[in-house]
Amino acid sequence: MEKESLDAEDRASIRLAAQRLSTPYDTGSLDDHMQGWAGFVAEVEEGIDAMWAWQFDNDARARDWLHDAWPILTERVRRLRQPELDALDERFRAATAPIKPLGMTPAEMAGRPQWWMYRYPLKVTGDPADPLPAAWSPEPDRIE
Repeated sequence: MEKESLDAEDRASIRLAAQRLSTPYDTGSLDDHMQGWAGFVAEVEEGIDAMWAWQFDNDARARDWLHDAWPILTERVRRLRQPELDALDERFRAATAPIKPLGMTPAEMAGRPQWWMYRYPLKVTGDPADPLPAAWSPEPDRIE
């Protein structure tokens, strides 16, 4: 984040987002969720283990919290954090491909608010015999 200071209203918006989006299993802060998305993006870039392919959609939901939090945050917080989020999103797009259309065109899927749920990794690791979801077509590169 830039060195620009956040004021009380900015900090309150961050706390409010964390409170509104908190669940018994997730009480993370904005920083926690940005780091979580960054970590998942790095995993996708390196290659997802085929054993966990069926978990991919659940792991991609790390981006949902940020999507839901953005309107709650002040303009200044969004302005300061948007470049970081945009860079992570671009890395995710580069490391993934659109899934087979589910009754939608690829352009319709890309335009959806939660576009990250309509993508799959380009690289997988692990046992080549592990099956992958049918929507991951063409099949990702299997790397060692």
